[in-house]
Amino acid sequence: MDTLKQIDKLVSRARQEAIPVVDVADRVLWQIRTAGMGVKPPVPIAPLGIFAGLSAVAASIIVFLAIHAWMALNNPMMELYRPVQVASLW
Repeated sequence: MDTLKQIDKLVSRARQEAIPVVDVADRVLWQIRTAGMGVKPPVPIAPLGIFAGLSAVAASIIVFLAIHAWMALNNPMMELYRPVQVASLW
């Protein structure tokens, strides 16, 4: 009996709670208007723009580092000719 009284109290509390108001009219009207057209809802583009911007920044940093690494490389064939270049000084 005790559990039935607790359940009745919970039911009475649930009936006293306010019902949340959610406005879905715009979405419903949009779906009604575009029902037969096969149109998908618009996708927010801001996250894609942020991701593209960060990717471009990362790519430019990598290109900058790659150019400096490329400039710092020595031609391996120059090591073979270095003794010949020094010998011409004598």
